[in-house]
Amino acid sequence: MFTQFVLLPLVVLYLGILYAYMGRILVQWELPEGWVSVLVLALSVAGILALLLIHPIRNAAENTWIRTFARWFYLALFPLLGLLAVAISTRIRAYGITEERYFVLILAAWLLVMATYFLVRKGQGIIWIPASLALVALLSAAGPWGAFATAERSQLGQLREISAQYTLLQNGKLDGAGQRVPKLPLVVRQRLTSIFEFFAERQALDQLQPLFAGSLQLPDSLLQDTPWEKRHWQSDRLFALSNLERTSRYATEADEEISASFGVKNPDVLPLGNGRYLLNNVSVYQYYVPDKDTLANVSVPEGSFRLRTRRRGYDLQLEQMRADGSWQPQLILAPGAIADSLTRVHGRNPAVGVELPNSALTLHATAKNLHLQLLLRGLNRHQRQDSIWYSFEGQALLEVKR
Repeated sequence: MFTQFVLLPLVVLYLGILYAYMGRILVQWELPEGWVSVLVLALSVAGILALLLIHPIRNAAENTWIRTFARWFYLALFPLLGLLAVAISTRIRAYGITEERYFVLILAAWLLVMATYFLVRKGQGIIWIPASLALVALLSAAGPWGAFATAERSQLGQLREISAQYTLLQNGKLDGAGQRVPKLPLVVRQRLTSIFEFFAERQALDQLQPLFAGSLQLPDSLLQDTPWEKRHWQSDRLFALSNLERTSRYATEADEEISASFGVKNPDVLPLGNGRYLLNNVSVYQYYVPDKDTLANVSVPEGSFRLRTRRRGYDLQLEQMRADGSWQPQLILAPGAIADSLTRVHGRNPAVGVELPNSALTLHATAKNLHLQLLLRGLNRHQRQDSIWYSFEGQALLEVKR
């Protein structure tokens, strides 16, 4: 009773609304974003479900209208499936295949086959509906032809195509692409953001590693973190290596800002005179990056120096370049030792951050003609089970005496 007098009339009403909607699309000649596939698939599911439920009574003498409804329902699906095919193919051409678009495409093809089959067989053989749908689901779930593998190949192909079109690659790599091509169109930046987020959400950065010289491998310190933290690091890593701008999918040309930027040649090293240099940005971040242990490079008349972090942020070492190009350690500071000492006083996991006087986070080291002073703004000690690492941010004052 429910199917005959409630569900079927609703399907007919929904079908009429969809045809009116299709007429509006044709008049305006503009596809709505993302809605067509949902509406058509919802109608198809509701209609086929109704036909399955009333199939046992369709041959009754008083129910000849059911056979008429079934024939016209499948005929009415063809224009809507054509609209669905246009909509999904437009999205695929513009943005590539994702798992969602893959399943929409497969379901559209399945509906076309089913509608044709039941028109030819006049409604006979309904067992093929669940059987064929189960087969389609099984085949599309895994394998190189499956939804996930196909989506990854498609998005990678989109990335390669955009990279070639806008000359983003240098020696086949995307590292520093944002610096080489700083004025990418908004729609391109949105596509690149979408592709990076696609692979980060699926933790599939190994697919992108051939396009990057820098490592995309998740640090050991994050292996036990939550999936969200892993995705966040992977997404940030892609944008950091490529120097591309993360752009919201909702951004418009009206939001674009035109600006001119000016700065000093080396903002991280400020000469103070008399062999004294202020290093503005000496920071070790919570998410350790293996190939980023050099925090500052200083090339000055007195020589070439660099600051390197060791032992997962425990030590900060000043090194000087020898005549043969090798690096010689000169001074060592230990922010990690300060963090360990403060932890013994204030606890390993205080409820709020502990404010300290400047002198408590200032470290000094002197050797021969060199003096290094580290002025920390923040210092953190991180521990997960037996794994301990340190992060900090601040400035350093290097003094080279002649």
